[in-house]
Amino acid sequence: MQFEDIKPGIRIRITTNHSSGYGGRIGKVIAVGTFEGGPKRIGALVDINEPCLIVIEPDDLDPIELDPLPPGWAEFEV
Repeated sequence: MQFEDIKPGIRIRITTNHSSGYGGRIGKVIAVGTFEGGPKRIGALVDINEPCLIVIEPDDLDPIELDPLPPGWAEFEV
């Protein structure tokens, strides 16, 4: 995905086998830009419905269609 195409609020999927260990997860972009405190400086801050937010590089994000679940619902692994 191109850096210019990433906007806060869009739904994305992290590419399979991503080095973060969160490959294949679906999430929502919270912010885009440069973030301190990690080895990766430019990317998207992504909420994947886990207790943490992660920074992912633009090349490792794929846009997805609207979530088929109603608002307030989320998928998770048990």
